[in-house]
Amino acid sequence: MSDNNQNNNGTPSGETPNANAGTPNDGTGGDPSIEKLVSQRVAEALAPIKEKLDSAYSARDEANAKLAKLELERKEADLKRLEEEGKHLEAANRRLAEEQARSKALEEQNINLSRDVNVRGVLAGYAFKNERAAEIAFKEVVGQLTRNEQGIWVHKSGVSVKDFMEAFSKDEEQSFLFKPKASSGNGSSNTNSNTAESTGKKSLFKMSQAEVLKLAGEGKL
Repeated sequence: MSDNNQNNNGTPSGETPNANAGTPNDGTGGDPSIEKLVSQRVAEALAPIKEKLDSAYSARDEANAKLAKLELERKEADLKRLEEEGKHLEAANRRLAEEQARSKALEEQNINLSRDVNVRGVLAGYAFKNERAAEIAFKEVVGQLTRNEQGIWVHKSGVSVKDFMEAFSKDEEQSFLFKPKASSGNGSSNTNSNTAESTGKKSLFKMSQAEVLKLAGEGKL
């Protein structure tokens, strides 16, 4: 009879029921529904921590704002006291010094902002592996810049930001930051390197960053 050849669950006799039957699978061996549940539980567990951190940062910013306000009020009170004591010149000199300090801080902020905009504009022409890699490159480049006599941001060697970035991108030590260049498939990607070697010249890819910077300064890149 057919009942003897089937188990109670409809599986043919002698075969083991598949425990994963009917369970969706993403093809990688994991259960999407379980992964989604785990992610949801993790997010729920982290939510209170994130809320506390946000609250702590907000409290910190509020405290800093209050301290700044108190400091401003204290200085203003000191100035008024000096004026009441007839020390108008001293009070005027203090006001002038504070105004100059504020102007200098604002000027430095604007200068640094122009530098950052310039660097990010140059970096936009390169393909980084991810945002973190781009940020590492940004900090590395900015950390090596200085303003020349004309007030222009340049590399400390004197070459322009653009030339420095060109050398930076060719430095093997920084290669982990960039996406690998696509090959044309016909072997032409190594043409420059092979030509350099065949003519006895050193390939840019085998030069140190200092050597490339020197070439950039001489306009020979």
